[in-house]
Amino acid sequence: METRALFAATAQSFVDLVTALPSPVADPALWSSPALGVWDLRALVGHTNRALVTVSTYAATTIEHGADPSTSTSGTVLDDAAEYLQAATRTATDPDEVAARGVAAGAALGTDPEAAVTAARDQALVVLAAVPSGTRISVVGGLLLPVEEYLRTRIVELVVHGGDVARAATAAGAPVSASPPVEAVVAATLLLAEAGARRGDGALLLAALTGRGPLPAGYSVL
Repeated sequence: METRALFAATAQSFVDLVTALPSPVADPALWSSPALGVWDLRALVGHTNRALVTVSTYAATTIEHGADPSTSTSGTVLDDAAEYLQAATRTATDPDEVAARGVAAGAALGTDPEAAVTAARDQALVVLAAVPSGTRISVVGGLLLPVEEYLRTRIVELVVHGGDVARAATAAGAPVSASPPVEAVVAATLLLAEAGARRGDGALLLAALTGRGPLPAGYSVL
């Protein structure tokens, strides 16, 4: 499936997941229950929704400027999604700032998270439709990369955190399932494996995937 279509399908699966949750009005305790790290379920859903919101924000900024941002003298030009994951993890993702943005994004969901994530999905697709294929967009930390490569990283966010949302909600007594497209799961897995291999963990990952050795406790490519 083409990257934009896969992003749209994965975004729909996230909307479906949030739709399946009881609303904060119907079950306020659920939305304040522990979810991931310092986040409760509301903050986790809010953080995941930023995978949609940031697409709109960054792509719209490019449209407003009316030019390819890679022609600017500021910012770091990247070629692909794996390079972005390495750069963002190294320089552009302060844990405290990420946590705070998640809490703020959760609060912004209001009393109707289903409507909020649906609107975010719709807006992202509308803005993307106006961005030509291959256009570089400026994202977090002044990083510049082709829009489709940024979408690959958003698919990872939606797939991984969609699973986190489902596990947290189920543990809190509201059993739901995350059902992203199989192609999205494959795409996310391949991208994360590529990022890990590029930083030198290829042999470790290959051994784990083939049953020839365990991963260290708490290992993450991010």
